[in-house]
Amino acid sequence: MTQGPQRIANPHADQRLRPMDLSALISLTVLSSFTPIAVACAVATIPPIIGGVLRFTMAAIFIGAVLVLRRKLQLPQRADWLLIVTLGVVCVPINQMAFWGGVELANASHAAMLYSTTPVLVAVMACLMRMERWSFPVMGGAVLAVLGVLVILLDSGLFLKRSFIRGDLLLLVAVATWSGYLVFSRRLNIRYGSLASQFWIFLSGAIISLPLLAFRSAQMNWANVTILSWLGLIYLTLFVAVGVFFLYNWCIERQPPSRVATFGNAAFPLTLIWEALLHGRLPGIWFLAGSVLLLSGMMLTIYGPRRYNALGTQPPMPHAPSTEPPSTDTPSPGPPMPTPIPGPPVPAPMPGTPVSATPGPNRTF
Repeated sequence: MTQGPQRIANPHADQRLRPMDLSALISLTVLSSFTPIAVACAVATIPPIIGGVLRFTMAAIFIGAVLVLRRKLQLPQRADWLLIVTLGVVCVPINQMAFWGGVELANASHAAMLYSTTPVLVAVMACLMRMERWSFPVMGGAVLAVLGVLVILLDSGLFLKRSFIRGDLLLLVAVATWSGYLVFSRRLNIRYGSLASQFWIFLSGAIISLPLLAFRSAQMNWANVTILSWLGLIYLTLFVAVGVFFLYNWCIERQPPSRVATFGNAAFPLTLIWEALLHGRLPGIWFLAGSVLLLSGMMLTIYGPRRYNALGTQPPMPHAPSTEPPSTDTPSPGPPMPTPIPGPPVPAPMPGTPVSATPGPNRTF
């Protein structure tokens, strides 16, 4: 492994939607819609901390093998290690324990709904860090999204089990840590590329979580893990931690962030459809009302002023219009040249007189 050159992301996203881009966006949406359901299957017999750490450990091994085969594995700079380790702690043990624990106590629908607030939280964090300017769409969208979340939480406390309240609170922690990961990992993605930054963050988080994984694994009866739980863990590792991450970063470099965020959040209604088909039940009226508020705030934030790309580059600041008149191709004429004053006439030389070689105004050739 060597410390290779830095990778600079393309600051200009292509506005056109080509067939390959559309296919990638649809694949991203469909794969993401199964994430909460896969977690619900895995957490049935696998504890959250074990499942989360195993998921990112296997993802780090797979991504590292890909980088080695492509000869693109490079050591990060020394100044970036603190950020990498911090993001590893936030992304692996904290986020995964909150996410898996929230799905275990609540359900897949609540996880999908709360995770759809990610674009709003990213926009607010970017404003707080002065990566973009405060605006009415950002603030209005954030307020609507918060109201939608509160409606869902009240619905959980009034009409569902008490465990749903704890599950929703854990899911809010998972969403906040995930949004922070997207904002603060921007510099690493620009410098090293999406796959390389994923590898080092996943690897550092997995290594830090190994003592807790070993302690919990020693107390667990692995014979009780069902095939469905193993399939859910494999799906979360290969199709989500590797595939969805790669598709998201690939699309964000080629398309406007608002378009990618809109397609990504379309996974939320798909998750509701899949869960309704699996369990034969439909969400309640208050859940739907909160979802409408949430999606309205999300769309207001997305379709407001252009937001910066969490895995790309910040858009340039607009320049003030020039007050000078536009220039023309034909240059303006300068001041008129002064007319030379005629001097005294020069007498013609006498025949046979040699011409003087001294330079001067009367020199002839």
